[in-house]
Amino acid sequence: MKKVSLFTAITISLVLATALNSYAEVKSEFIKPMVRGPQSDESVYFVMTDRFENGDTSNDYGGTDKSISVSGYLPDDIGWWHGGDFRGITKRLDYIKSMGFTSLWITPPVVQKSVQGNSSAYHGYWGIDFTTVDPHLGSEADFKELVSQAHKLNMKVIIDVVVNHTADVIYYDSNGRPQVNAAEANIKKPEWLNLISNYHNLGNNPRIGNSVLDGDFFGLDDLETENPKVISGWIYVWSNWITKFDIDGMRIDTFKHVNPEFWKVFIPKIQAVALAAGKKDFPIFGESSDTDAQSLSVYVAGGEVPSVLDFDFQKQVKSFVQFGVAAEALAELFNRDDLYTTPTTNAYGLATFLGNHDMGRIGYFLTNAVSAGENQTLLERAKLANASLFLLRGGPVLYYGDEKGMTGYGGDKKARQDMFATQVVDWQNEVRIGSTPIKSASAFDVKNPLEDQISELQKVIAANPALRNGTQEVRYAKNGLFVVTRFLNGAEYVVALNGSDTPAQAQFNVGSLKGEWELLSGSCTITSDSKIALAITQRNYCVTKAKAPVVNAGVMKISTPKIKQTSLPSGWSEVSAQVSGAKYAEVTFSVRVKGGKWKTIGTADRRTFASDATTGGLYRVYLHPEDFKKGSTVEVVAATVDANKKVLLSKIVKVKI
Repeated sequence: MKKVSLFTAITISLVLATALNSYAEVKSEFIKPMVRGPQSDESVYFVMTDRFENGDTSNDYGGTDKSISVSGYLPDDIGWWHGGDFRGITKRLDYIKSMGFTSLWITPPVVQKSVQGNSSAYHGYWGIDFTTVDPHLGSEADFKELVSQAHKLNMKVIIDVVVNHTADVIYYDSNGRPQVNAAEANIKKPEWLNLISNYHNLGNNPRIGNSVLDGDFFGLDDLETENPKVISGWIYVWSNWITKFDIDGMRIDTFKHVNPEFWKVFIPKIQAVALAAGKKDFPIFGESSDTDAQSLSVYVAGGEVPSVLDFDFQKQVKSFVQFGVAAEALAELFNRDDLYTTPTTNAYGLATFLGNHDMGRIGYFLTNAVSAGENQTLLERAKLANASLFLLRGGPVLYYGDEKGMTGYGGDKKARQDMFATQVVDWQNEVRIGSTPIKSASAFDVKNPLEDQISELQKVIAANPALRNGTQEVRYAKNGLFVVTRFLNGAEYVVALNGSDTPAQAQFNVGSLKGEWELLSGSCTITSDSKIALAITQRNYCVTKAKAPVVNAGVMKISTPKIKQTSLPSGWSEVSAQVSGAKYAEVTFSVRVKGGKWKTIGTADRRTFASDATTGGLYRVYLHPEDFKKGSTVEVVAATVDANKKVLLSKIVKVKI
């Protein structure tokens, strides 16, 4: 039996035979430029504060009680506090800036329930007092100084925010009723966090409700985020971090475990507070550990959050740089970018990454893919991974220590090494990419070739904005070779990534023809005639720039939009058009309820790449049936601009919701 979509299907009617001649005088209203979100031009360095640098040993125990059960300080064990703090980060800001990073993301700075079970809260995700900073990390003055010094270097400070849960304080009696020990009845701040009635109180595996939204996250107390008191309480708390501490952005932990309605109230309020504080560019990205773009895109295109951490990117790029196969999967990854396109969002604003503090480091994944002793191969694959992260679309996030070749020996606790001299024996002896084991030295005192490569890549990007904000179009994807072009204001670049263990060659079309190309980074040879001819060695990458600007010429035509039902869980329908005679184009799609006002649903700036799953050559967005009344008739039109800046409109398509 055929499954029915969760949303009402869209029924497609006949295409109207008339163009939009009656709208000729307002054609420009049908053209909306491709947007770039706050994260799209950021380059983020992600630090676990406790593990980065110990700038003040007097706060190592977080207070006067030095017992492990209270302080949680045990620097030779991977599950306890190690001594890193705000002063330590401040001390190393020049180091971070020198590699070209524009933002610093730190783990939650709030006061923690220092010890739970057989581990401590060094990571920051067991908060009890959300109004101030944890004493293990320093004082409020220390944190303000960190932010101030970062701002002097023109760097943003992004903090990790948790609204889904607090530390584990509530427990359940034999009858399943929520209880709190008298000693912990008032340990949370603000006071409303101590009210049991503000929590779901359903335990880890609830038999009622939604386990993702309502259940405790690994025992942590799950807040009732649909409760108006909780919503207003969190808005006040996190607004205060903007006005009091001058922070510049938020990474939101356990995003998918909070109901969508919360985010649609919370995030606009936070953005308004940031804007009032003079922060026009305030990155916010959520963490949902889904590798399915169909799920991730709903958070962004569905209006919950401006950006998310791109776990789909991480999955596909990791496999490519590990084994150098399935470049086709990368092409399909970027085809899925269309799911994120709305008038205010798109995939360029996603936060991309290669590994993290939960799943493990990219270095760990690479060591599992390369035979022991093949140090040069390991280094080449690590450089390929960095090139993929920094040169492909999105705002890159580098996990601290990756630039020092850290590998670790697993995820979670095993991937949270000390940058300062570590007392953990396993970390002293672990494999370091591009270097020898660290032993008793500080990572800051040992130069690594990956560090130099990242610095060089970011200098190239800073000098060539198209490599961060430009259009990305897939040009070639076969076996281990993947090629895209980046384009902005007439400047065109070729980015080639060869993940295979053998040299590769390819021919493909680009916007620039019969011109010369300048090598900016990496190594390859490139010639141009009717097509680009590229040759690149194994496990390598390159970035080249056309010396002559791209000039669109010839007659452009825009096709009548096509609307196709999909099997997407969201129920969204694909809307596409084709443009002929143009090297690069942007296509804006607009809809209206019959007789009503036209409304933009998104602008596409590149064609899809042909694959087994996707038709190539399409400019594409998605229509969301839930935005319209069931049974209404909707009209769709596409628009583009030709080389003479003339607006071209397609014919109209009617669809019934």
